[in-house]
Amino acid sequence: MIQINSRPATAGARQRASRRSAVRCVATSASASRRELLLGAAGAAAARYLWLPGSALAGPVAPSAPAAASDTIYQFSALQYGKERSLADYRGKVVVNYPGLRTLYDKYNAAGFDLICFPCNQFGGQAPGTSQEEREWAWKKFGLEWGGVFDHVEVNGPGAAPLYAFLKDRLPLSTPSDVRSRPNGDIEWNYAKFLVDARGVPVKRYKPSFDPLTMETDVQLVLAGYEPQPAECVLHPGRKVCKLPPELQPAAAAATAAE
Repeated sequence: MIQINSRPATAGARQRASRRSAVRCVATSASASRRELLLGAAGAAAARYLWLPGSALAGPVAPSAPAAASDTIYQFSALQYGKERSLADYRGKVVVNYPGLRTLYDKYNAAGFDLICFPCNQFGGQAPGTSQEEREWAWKKFGLEWGGVFDHVEVNGPGAAPLYAFLKDRLPLSTPSDVRSRPNGDIEWNYAKFLVDARGVPVKRYKPSFDPLTMETDVQLVLAGYEPQPAECVLHPGRKVCKLPPELQPAAAAATAAE
């Protein structure tokens, strides 16, 4: 991801949002009996990494003002049970995936974290069942509520769903990023994930094999009204640009939880 629709700000200039924020992780999914799931991810080939400069994603900013409709996922709808459902139904919520994302869901759902899941059969034919079969599988395997699982979609090529065309346009590179960018920002494999803030604006994209628990800090930041961490923080969490706001640092978080 190169453009994030944000403005730079130092850690000292971070301001919390006046209203509760929410995060979504929009993910493609498929039956997973034949692969290990990481970050709701299918087993993927080892990735080569290109770390974006910290300045590209630096500067957490509180999303105080509503975003333009053209910048949000709320302008889109998708089929569920064969009927159109507006993604505006998820305004103010967060979305999560299997199984590490399920852990995040259980931990942060009360704060506004939710999951939207789109089965896709474009990757090795790994989601050959009907949309309802995919919903039943998600429920039996991970306890994922059917309300978060939409009907099958295509995410790459001329038949790609408008939602995914939008997401790929806004966030063409994943975290960690490929040295070789894919044409049109194409989705790499099942369980690619997009983090969307409370305004409905996509703010970060994750590779299919990215461990969901590793993105917990990003979830905390966006729920608190900040931008997610720069991509470089995955390997170099001690850098200054990766420092968390005071209220999200471990000691403060533990004190808040104890109250």
